[in-house]
Amino acid sequence: MIGYGERLALALKRKNLKQSELAEKLKIARTAVSKIINGTQYLDFDLAVRTCEILEISLDWLAYGNEGHNAIYHRNPDRQRIEYLLSIIREAEYPLLIVAMEEIIEIRLKGTRQDKPGKPKV
Repeated sequence: MIGYGERLALALKRKNLKQSELAEKLKIARTAVSKIINGTQYLDFDLAVRTCEILEISLDWLAYGNEGHNAIYHRNPDRQRIEYLLSIIREAEYPLLIVAMEEIIEIRLKGTRQDKPGKPKV
């Protein structure tokens, strides 16, 4: 099975786009795209979604190489984001693990915040 960066490179080739063209569309450095393809960096969730739109590929394919993986989670944006981050964790080197885990924790905490001030608790 090919990795995340290899899938991105394949999608670029299929779309006949250069790394620099994708970088320009995403408003990121061309070197960032190169690092992603080489497996030393990953797209954050929002950039991954934009990349998939540009390249006309699914997020599931970019993350897992599988069109149908966890399709039910597409209805829940936070769950989809967590699934994407978990896919990165499975392939990532240590510093990227920390970044992905921090994002997952942020999402999880967002769902456990207290009710709005002034609202009576039942």
